[in-house]
Amino acid sequence: MFSLFKKKSSSYSATLMPSGKEIRVKRGENLLTAALSAGVKWPYKCRVGSCGTCKCKILDGKISPEIDFGYVLNFDELNDGYALACQTALKTDIKVMVNLKK
Repeated sequence: MFSLFKKKSSSYSATLMPSGKEIRVKRGENLLTAALSAGVKWPYKCRVGSCGTCKCKILDGKISPEIDFGYVLNFDELNDGYALACQTALKTDIKVMVNLKK
């Protein structure tokens, strides 16, 4: 009867591929901020969704874009599941492909 009112998780898991490293992303926090806080060397520049440097591919799970990615990502990237980590909140646990800095 109360399945419609499930409690939302306070954080979600993001598994970074190809390394398999797992980080926690708090509700309301974006993926890039969580990754940097966890010591991940995620590439970024602007942190406001205008440069595309933090681009990643969502392989599994659901996200909540904070802006329209169409201003930075092209049609093919959008259709292939790319997102901007600095403007991506999580709705579920995710698996994400990212080329990390060395």
